[in-house]
Amino acid sequence: MKISRRIVFTVLGTLTLVLSPLIGVTQDNGSGSRLILVSGATGTQGGAVARALIERGFAVRGLTRNPDSERARALSALGVEMVRGDFDDTASLDAALAGTYGAYSVQQYRGIGVEAEIRQSKAFADAAKRAGVRHFVYSSVLFAHLGTRVPQFDSKVDIEEYIQSIGLPYSFVRPASFMSNFEGVRESAQAGVYRTPFPPDMARLHIAPGDIGRVVAEAFANPEIWIGRDLNLAGQRISYADIAATMGRVLGREVRYEQIPWEEYSATATPMAVSREQWFMANPVPIDLDGLHREFPGLMTIEEYLISAGWGR
Repeated sequence: MKISRRIVFTVLGTLTLVLSPLIGVTQDNGSGSRLILVSGATGTQGGAVARALIERGFAVRGLTRNPDSERARALSALGVEMVRGDFDDTASLDAALAGTYGAYSVQQYRGIGVEAEIRQSKAFADAAKRAGVRHFVYSSVLFAHLGTRVPQFDSKVDIEEYIQSIGLPYSFVRPASFMSNFEGVRESAQAGVYRTPFPPDMARLHIAPGDIGRVVAEAFANPEIWIGRDLNLAGQRISYADIAATMGRVLGREVRYEQIPWEEYSATATPMAVSREQWFMANPVPIDLDGLHREFPGLMTIEEYLISAGWGR
Protein backbone atom coordinates (compact mmCIF):
# COMPACT_ATOMS: atom_id res chain seq x y z
CA MET A 1 0.00 0.00 0.00
CA LYS A 2 1.31 3.43 -0.90
CA ILE A 3 1.62 5.64 2.16
CA SER A 4 0.41 9.22 1.89
CA ARG A 5 2.52 11.72 3.83
CA ARG A 6 1.22 15.27 4.06
CA ILE A 7 2.49 18.27 6.00
CA VAL A 8 0.41 21.38 6.67
CA PHE A 9 2.24 24.49 7.89
CA THR A 10 1.31 27.89 9.21
CA VAL A 11 2.73 30.99 7.58
CA LEU A 12 3.14 33.47 10.43
CA GLY A 13 6.82 34.45 10.43
CA THR A 14 8.87 36.87 8.38
CA LEU A 15 12.45 35.66 7.99
CA THR A 16 14.24 33.58 5.38
CA LEU A 17 16.60 30.70 6.05
CA VAL A 18 19.39 28.63 4.58
CA LEU A 19 19.08 24.85 4.52
CA SER A 20 21.94 22.63 5.63
CA PRO A 21 23.07 19.31 4.18
CA LEU A 22 20.72 16.39 4.66
CA ILE A 23 20.66 15.04 8.21
CA GLY A 24 20.05 11.41 8.91
CA VAL A 25 18.38 8.85 6.71
CA THR A 26 14.91 9.36 5.31
CA GLN A 27 12.58 6.79 6.84
CA ASP A 28 9.01 5.85 6.06
CA ASN A 29 6.46 7.69 8.20
CA GLY A 30 4.55 4.55 9.10
CA SER A 31 1.14 3.36 7.98
CA GLY A 32 -1.71 5.65 7.02
CA SER A 33 -1.87 9.33 6.17
CA ARG A 34 -0.05 11.72 8.52
CA LEU A 35 -1.11 15.32 8.19
CA ILE A 36 1.02 17.81 10.16
CA LEU A 37 0.46 21.50 10.81
CA VAL A 38 3.67 23.56 11.05
CA SER A 39 3.46 27.09 12.40
CA GLY A 40 5.56 30.06 11.29
CA ALA A 41 6.44 28.68 7.87
CA THR A 42 7.80 31.98 6.53
CA GLY A 43 9.85 32.48 9.68
CA THR A 44 13.30 31.20 10.53
CA GLN A 45 12.34 27.97 12.28
CA GLY A 46 9.00 27.18 10.69
CA GLY A 47 10.45 27.83 7.27
CA ALA A 48 13.30 25.45 7.99
CA VAL A 49 10.85 22.77 9.08
CA ALA A 50 8.59 23.30 6.07
CA ARG A 51 11.45 23.07 3.59
CA ALA A 52 12.99 20.05 5.29
CA LEU A 53 9.65 18.27 5.12
CA ILE A 54 9.18 19.28 1.49
CA GLU A 55 12.61 17.84 0.72
CA ARG A 56 11.41 14.55 2.17
CA GLY A 57 8.42 14.44 -0.16
CA PHE A 58 5.62 15.67 2.09
CA ALA A 59 2.68 17.63 0.70
CA VAL A 60 2.10 21.02 2.28
CA ARG A 61 -0.64 23.48 3.13
CA GLY A 62 0.02 26.91 4.62
CA LEU A 63 -1.93 29.06 7.10
CA THR A 64 -1.17 32.77 6.81
CA ARG A 65 -2.59 36.10 7.88
CA ASN A 66 -2.05 37.30 4.32
CA PRO A 67 -2.19 34.70 1.53
CA ASP A 68 -1.34 37.44 -0.97
CA SER A 69 2.01 38.33 0.60
CA GLU A 70 5.22 37.81 -1.35
CA ARG A 71 6.34 35.05 0.97
CA ALA A 72 2.98 33.31 0.79
CA ARG A 73 3.06 33.48 -3.01
CA ALA A 74 6.57 32.00 -2.97
CA LEU A 75 5.27 29.08 -0.93
CA SER A 76 2.34 28.67 -3.31
CA ALA A 77 4.87 28.38 -6.12
CA LEU A 78 6.26 25.33 -4.31
CA GLY A 79 2.81 23.74 -4.50
CA VAL A 80 1.60 24.87 -1.08
CA GLU A 81 -2.12 25.50 -0.59
CA MET A 82 -2.35 28.80 1.30
CA VAL A 83 -5.28 29.53 3.64
CA ARG A 84 -5.96 32.51 5.91
CA GLY A 85 -5.62 32.17 9.70
CA ASP A 86 -4.11 33.55 12.91
CA PHE A 87 -2.96 32.35 16.34
CA ASP A 88 -5.52 34.68 17.93
CA ASP A 89 -8.35 33.29 15.79
CA THR A 90 -9.48 30.05 17.43
CA ALA A 91 -11.79 29.10 14.58
CA SER A 92 -8.97 29.37 12.04
CA LEU A 93 -6.72 27.15 14.18
CA ASP A 94 -9.47 24.58 14.61
CA ALA A 95 -10.04 24.53 10.86
CA ALA A 96 -6.33 24.19 10.10
CA LEU A 97 -5.82 21.39 12.62
CA ALA A 98 -8.90 19.38 11.64
CA GLY A 99 -7.87 15.89 10.64
CA THR A 100 -4.18 16.37 11.39
CA TYR A 101 -1.86 13.72 12.78
CA GLY A 102 0.70 16.16 14.21
CA ALA A 103 1.59 19.81 14.69
CA TYR A 104 4.76 21.89 14.92
CA SER A 105 4.52 24.88 17.22
CA VAL A 106 6.77 27.95 17.22
CA GLN A 107 5.78 31.44 18.39
CA GLN A 108 7.52 34.82 18.65
CA TYR A 109 7.77 37.13 21.64
CA ARG A 110 9.34 39.97 19.66
CA GLY A 111 6.84 42.72 18.98
CA ILE A 112 4.14 41.22 21.20
CA GLY A 113 5.86 40.36 24.49
CA VAL A 114 6.15 37.11 26.41
CA GLU A 115 2.60 37.21 27.82
CA ALA A 116 1.16 37.23 24.31
CA GLU A 117 3.65 34.56 23.26
CA ILE A 118 2.45 32.32 26.08
CA ARG A 119 -1.22 33.03 25.30
CA GLN A 120 -0.79 32.21 21.61
CA SER A 121 1.25 29.09 22.34
CA LYS A 122 -1.36 27.77 24.74
CA ALA A 123 -4.15 28.56 22.28
CA PHE A 124 -2.36 26.58 19.60
CA ALA A 125 -1.78 23.67 21.99
CA ASP A 126 -5.43 23.74 23.06
CA ALA A 127 -6.54 23.65 19.44
CA ALA A 128 -4.21 20.71 18.80
CA LYS A 129 -5.68 18.90 21.80
CA ARG A 130 -9.23 19.49 20.54
CA ALA A 131 -8.21 18.17 17.14
CA GLY A 132 -6.81 14.97 18.62
CA VAL A 133 -3.26 15.65 17.43
CA ARG A 134 -1.08 12.60 18.09
CA HIS A 135 2.37 14.21 17.88
CA PHE A 136 2.99 17.81 18.94
CA VAL A 137 6.51 19.18 18.43
CA TYR A 138 7.21 22.44 20.27
CA SER A 139 10.20 24.66 19.54
CA SER A 140 11.51 25.88 22.88
CA VAL A 141 14.98 27.31 23.62
CA LEU A 142 18.32 25.85 24.67
CA PHE A 143 18.45 24.95 28.38
CA ALA A 144 15.23 26.82 29.21
CA HIS A 145 14.59 24.19 31.87
CA LEU A 146 17.57 25.41 33.92
CA GLY A 147 15.58 28.26 35.48
CA THR A 148 17.34 31.18 33.82
CA ARG A 149 15.05 33.98 35.04
CA VAL A 150 15.33 35.38 31.52
CA PRO A 151 11.75 36.30 30.48
CA GLN A 152 11.88 34.92 26.93
CA PHE A 153 13.40 31.66 28.24
CA ASP A 154 11.10 31.22 31.22
CA SER A 155 8.10 31.69 28.93
CA LYS A 156 9.17 28.55 27.08
CA VAL A 157 9.22 26.60 30.36
CA ASP A 158 5.66 27.77 31.07
CA ILE A 159 4.60 26.61 27.61
CA GLU A 160 6.40 23.25 27.88
CA GLU A 161 4.72 22.55 31.21
CA TYR A 162 1.31 23.49 29.81
CA ILE A 163 1.71 21.18 26.82
CA GLN A 164 2.54 18.33 29.18
CA SER A 165 -0.33 19.19 31.53
CA ILE A 166 -3.02 18.88 28.85
CA GLY A 167 -1.78 15.47 27.75
CA LEU A 168 -0.49 16.18 24.25
CA PRO A 169 1.99 13.57 22.99
CA TYR A 170 4.93 15.94 22.73
CA SER A 171 8.51 16.40 21.62
CA PHE A 172 10.47 19.50 22.68
CA VAL A 173 13.29 20.77 20.48
CA ARG A 174 15.43 23.39 22.27
CA PRO A 175 17.68 25.12 19.73
CA ALA A 176 20.79 27.18 20.47
CA SER A 177 21.45 30.66 19.07
CA PHE A 178 20.66 30.80 15.35
CA MET A 179 23.54 31.15 12.92
CA SER A 180 21.19 33.28 10.83
CA ASN A 181 21.51 35.98 13.51
CA PHE A 182 24.92 36.81 12.04
CA GLU A 183 23.08 38.50 9.18
CA GLY A 184 22.63 41.40 11.58
CA VAL A 185 26.40 41.98 11.69
CA ARG A 186 27.24 41.15 8.07
CA GLU A 187 27.75 44.78 7.08
CA SER A 188 30.04 45.42 10.05
CA ALA A 189 32.03 42.26 9.32
CA GLN A 190 32.40 43.28 5.70
CA ALA A 191 33.86 46.54 7.01
CA GLY A 192 36.38 44.52 9.04
CA VAL A 193 35.05 44.40 12.60
CA TYR A 194 32.78 42.14 14.69
CA ARG A 195 31.63 43.67 17.98
CA THR A 196 29.91 42.14 21.02
CA PRO A 197 30.13 42.70 24.80
CA PHE A 198 31.62 39.25 25.39
CA PRO A 199 35.24 38.28 26.12
CA PRO A 200 36.99 37.07 22.96
CA ASP A 201 37.68 33.63 24.44
CA MET A 202 34.09 33.05 25.57
CA ALA A 203 32.44 30.25 23.57
CA ARG A 204 28.76 30.07 22.60
CA LEU A 205 26.60 27.36 21.11
CA HIS A 206 25.01 27.87 17.68
CA ILE A 207 22.69 26.01 15.31
CA ALA A 208 21.82 26.53 11.64
CA PRO A 209 18.07 27.04 11.11
CA GLY A 210 18.10 24.42 8.38
CA ASP A 211 19.40 21.89 10.88
CA ILE A 212 16.45 22.61 13.17
CA GLY A 213 14.20 21.75 10.26
CA ARG A 214 16.01 18.51 9.54
CA VAL A 215 15.85 17.41 13.18
CA VAL A 216 12.13 18.21 13.43
CA ALA A 217 11.54 16.26 10.22
CA GLU A 218 13.31 13.32 11.85
CA ALA A 219 11.03 13.67 14.88
CA PHE A 220 7.85 13.52 12.82
CA ALA A 221 9.22 10.62 10.77
CA ASN A 222 10.06 8.63 13.89
CA PRO A 223 7.38 9.24 16.55
CA GLU A 224 8.14 5.99 18.34
CA ILE A 225 11.55 7.45 19.23
CA TRP A 226 10.59 11.08 19.69
CA ILE A 227 7.29 11.27 21.56
CA GLY A 228 8.13 12.25 25.13
CA ARG A 229 11.64 13.40 24.20
CA ASP A 230 13.24 16.81 24.75
CA LEU A 231 16.43 17.69 22.89
CA ASN A 232 18.91 20.51 23.46
CA LEU A 233 20.16 21.20 19.94
CA ALA A 234 23.39 22.84 18.78
CA GLY A 235 25.82 22.29 15.94
CA GLN A 236 28.95 24.10 17.11
CA ARG A 237 30.51 25.70 20.17
CA ILE A 238 32.91 28.48 19.14
CA SER A 239 34.56 31.50 20.76
CA TYR A 240 33.84 35.05 19.67
CA ALA A 241 37.41 35.55 18.51
CA ASP A 242 37.13 32.42 16.37
CA ILE A 243 33.80 33.63 14.95
CA ALA A 244 35.55 36.80 13.77
CA ALA A 245 38.35 34.73 12.25
CA THR A 246 35.79 32.51 10.53
CA MET A 247 34.01 35.54 9.09
CA GLY A 248 37.36 36.77 7.80
CA ARG A 249 38.13 33.49 6.05
CA VAL A 250 34.75 33.43 4.34
CA LEU A 251 34.83 37.12 3.39
CA GLY A 252 38.43 36.96 2.22
CA ARG A 253 39.57 39.82 4.45
CA GLU A 254 40.63 40.37 8.05
CA VAL A 255 37.76 40.76 10.52
CA ARG A 256 38.87 42.12 13.88
CA TYR A 257 37.02 41.14 17.05
CA GLU A 258 36.19 44.02 19.38
CA GLN A 259 34.72 43.60 22.86
CA ILE A 260 32.51 46.61 23.58
CA PRO A 261 31.37 47.83 27.03
CA TRP A 262 28.02 46.53 28.30
CA GLU A 263 26.83 50.13 28.51
CA GLU A 264 27.32 50.52 24.77
CA TYR A 265 25.50 47.26 24.04
CA SER A 266 22.66 48.12 26.43
CA ALA A 267 22.11 51.49 24.73
CA THR A 268 20.71 49.78 21.63
CA ALA A 269 19.59 46.34 22.89
CA THR A 270 16.30 45.58 24.62
CA PRO A 271 16.34 44.84 28.36
CA MET A 272 15.35 41.23 27.62
CA ALA A 273 18.26 40.88 25.20
CA VAL A 274 20.65 42.25 27.81
CA SER A 275 19.38 39.83 30.48
CA ARG A 276 19.66 36.94 28.04
CA GLU A 277 23.23 37.73 27.03
CA GLN A 278 24.34 38.33 30.61
CA TRP A 279 22.90 34.97 31.63
CA PHE A 280 24.87 33.21 28.91
CA MET A 281 28.07 34.96 29.97
CA ALA A 282 27.58 33.86 33.59
CA ASN A 283 26.38 30.32 32.83
CA PRO A 284 28.47 28.22 30.44
CA VAL A 285 26.34 25.18 29.74
CA PRO A 286 27.44 21.62 28.89
CA ILE A 287 26.11 19.78 25.87
CA ASP A 288 27.09 16.53 24.16
CA LEU A 289 28.02 17.90 20.74
CA ASP A 290 29.71 14.65 19.73
CA GLY A 291 26.51 12.77 20.48
CA LEU A 292 24.44 15.24 18.47
CA HIS A 293 26.77 14.91 15.48
CA ARG A 294 26.57 11.13 15.69
CA GLU A 295 22.78 11.21 15.71
CA PHE A 296 22.45 13.97 13.11
CA PRO A 297 25.41 13.79 10.71
CA GLY A 298 25.91 16.99 8.75
CA LEU A 299 25.08 19.58 11.43
CA MET A 300 26.57 22.77 10.06
CA THR A 301 29.50 24.79 11.36
CA ILE A 302 29.35 28.57 11.29
CA GLU A 303 31.81 28.58 8.40
CA GLU A 304 29.59 26.24 6.39
CA TYR A 305 26.54 28.33 7.21
CA LEU A 306 28.16 31.63 6.19
CA ILE A 307 29.31 30.14 2.90
CA SER A 308 25.83 28.74 2.21
CA ALA A 309 24.32 32.14 3.08
CA GLY A 310 26.42 33.86 0.44
CA TRP A 311 28.95 35.64 2.63
CA GLY A 312 31.77 34.62 0.32
CA ARG A 313 30.28 36.18 -2.80
